[in-house]
Amino acid sequence: MLRKIRIALAAVFFVCITMLFLDFTGTLHAWLGWMAKIQLLPAVLALNFAIVAALLLLTLLFGRVYCSVICPMGIMQDFISWVRKKFNKKARFRFSYSPAKNWLRYTILVIFVIGLILGAHYIVLLVAPYSAYGRIAANLFAPLYQWGNNLLAYFAERAGSYAFYRVDVWIKAASSFVIAIITLAVVGILAWKNGRTWCNTICPVGSVLGLLSRFSIFAPVINTEKCRNCGLCEKQCKSSCINMKEHKIDLSRCVACMDCI
Repeated sequence: MLRKIRIALAAVFFVCITMLFLDFTGTLHAWLGWMAKIQLLPAVLALNFAIVAALLLLTLLFGRVYCSVICPMGIMQDFISWVRKKFNKKARFRFSYSPAKNWLRYTILVIFVIGLILGAHYIVLLVAPYSAYGRIAANLFAPLYQWGNNLLAYFAERAGSYAFYRVDVWIKAASSFVIAIITLAVVGILAWKNGRTWCNTICPVGSVLGLLSRFSIFAPVINTEKCRNCGLCEKQCKSSCINMKEHKIDLSRCVACMDCI
């Protein structure tokens, strides 16, 4: 049940946040704009201490729920992994434990923080999850959405209806478009092969929340008295953080997806 609830909430957040980037009328922002405001880094930059405190408290209680439910970049990776499972049923149990690459994740985090302090926006926007996903949605998904709208507008006009209207389809900047393609390719390949590698080695927000999730109160544990050592939970873990040999879970990388349960 926990897994089903998580998937349902994640789907709602992903669709709604994506529509915020695709909506060219501006009407959805009045209803769904709060979903953008509760993204961690935008809340930090906006000095919205109430939102930041709430997200940190959520992490201390339940782990990195933010990464599995609220963050669109994380949800997109889950979707890519799900697509692979549909193509190859053997991929359902393809994961295995791997030690944390802390030297890499915290090096990127330090560089990110320095860039944030020095105002190096190109570094911040490149790896910040919400910005990275927004660039993908605005540059790659939005034109497709607008072309689809124009196609509906064409057929609506032929039927004498004006429920849709045509919009100009354009790319904002060539550099942003190229970066969006590269980001989608990198994230997509990592998610296709190794699940949540981006979240646990590159994403600075994931690294920060990982420091807190080590101490989460309601965290998954392995009951050694009931464990059959079948290894299925380890093979299902897209964060590769379940060590069945030692019966331990690296909570700093666990994204609380509930797949292991």
